[in-house]
Amino acid sequence: MVAKEGGNKPARGILYVLSRLAIVVVVIAIVVIAFYAAMNTMNIQMVAKDALTLRAEVVLVHDEEKVDSSQLHSFFTERFLANDPVLTGTTYQEFQITNYYQRADINPPIVWPWQTEATVSADDIITEISGHKSMPADENNGTVQSDEKPPEWINGTYELSMVKVGDIWRIDGMKLVKAAPPETSETPQAEESSGAAATTSSPGAAESTEAGE
Repeated sequence: MVAKEGGNKPARGILYVLSRLAIVVVVIAIVVIAFYAAMNTMNIQMVAKDALTLRAEVVLVHDEEKVDSSQLHSFFTERFLANDPVLTGTTYQEFQITNYYQRADINPPIVWPWQTEATVSADDIITEISGHKSMPADENNGTVQSDEKPPEWINGTYELSMVKVGDIWRIDGMKLVKAAPPETSETPQAEESSGAAATTSSPGAAESTEAGE
């Protein structure tokens, strides 16, 4: 006699359904984790960029009517604000900055939903700082403009230590890991070289150029 296998069909059916449900649950979990990881990463990038922008504005402009320094508390921890030498220093205090150019490039890592700390690489570059230093002129509180140029910003690649306070990411530490080389304009040199070449051009020079080619 041949044994009937019909009794095993219900068990196989249940295992089949459970396995498919497990696959669906895993897929949903992966999608949810990826979504929140992407949101975390994007949030960190936006916070870090806005934080560096506001930090520069507060230091360079230092005018409460134009820049609200109280907003720093939304982007930095209290410990950072109390210990940051740029914010607590007086390097630009006597200067009236009229213009500057800032480039803040944020390179955040993948930040998982359960993380409350993250280390972010950021390039903070500020160039073309123009302005003047105001100095008292006489006892009538008059002022004169000094020819002294504003100091250069400490440009480079920074390591930002960020922490999650509630649902908000804030910068808790900032460390310079690689200083950027000073940017110099080569336009005057190029013009001078061009003029010199035009002045000293000769048949011999033309032959030398052709030989180089």
